[in-house]
Amino acid sequence: MIGMKRVSTKKISKALKKKAKIDSVRPDFIRSEHTRFPRLGKKWRSSKGIRSKMRLKKRGRAPIVETGYRGPALVRGVRMDGKTEVMVFRVEDLARVDKETQVVRISGSVGARKRKDILEKAQALEITVLNRRVSERKTEEPQAEEVEEPVEAKAEAEEEEKEEPKPKPKKAKSKKKKPTEPAEEEALEEATDEEDEEE
Repeated sequence: MIGMKRVSTKKISKALKKKAKIDSVRPDFIRSEHTRFPRLGKKWRSSKGIRSKMRLKKRGRAPIVETGYRGPALVRGVRMDGKTEVMVFRVEDLARVDKETQVVRISGSVGARKRKDILEKAQALEITVLNRRVSERKTEEPQAEEVEEPVEAKAEAEEEEKEEPKPKPKKAKSKKKKPTEPAEEEALEEATDEEDEEE
């Protein structure tokens, strides 16, 4: 860490555990009257009213920001992996970064071209970049190689396909009635007439 004495890793790890414990019980500091006026939002702003119950720490009111909620000074601003963040604006800024104790965050104001140069330099120096975009992450997973079949097996499979005769598609039979001839129609009519007369 810049501007600090060398501290044993045992002390740092102990302080990080303490920090994690304090972080777990630290409340979410909510702005006064944010439920009454939604436009204020939940971002923290201290209460300044002379009769403000929140500022006077009345019972049942939301907690306000105080120094007692701070973590250990030794690891203040340090990530849980024991490294500190460094904001980077130019490629030259990477020369001052210690990859053992620091990680890098590229500024949001940096353009696409300069960002690409910073990422390439960081990769060459083996420096971790925290806000690497999804499109900038290279897929390091090896692609599954296709196992080619031996030439003999392919030839045998082709021969078997040729030998097997393909079944012909069956034609659907149409159930159309054959047109009757005029002579047959007359004979049918006569037969029905005779049956009617007999009755």
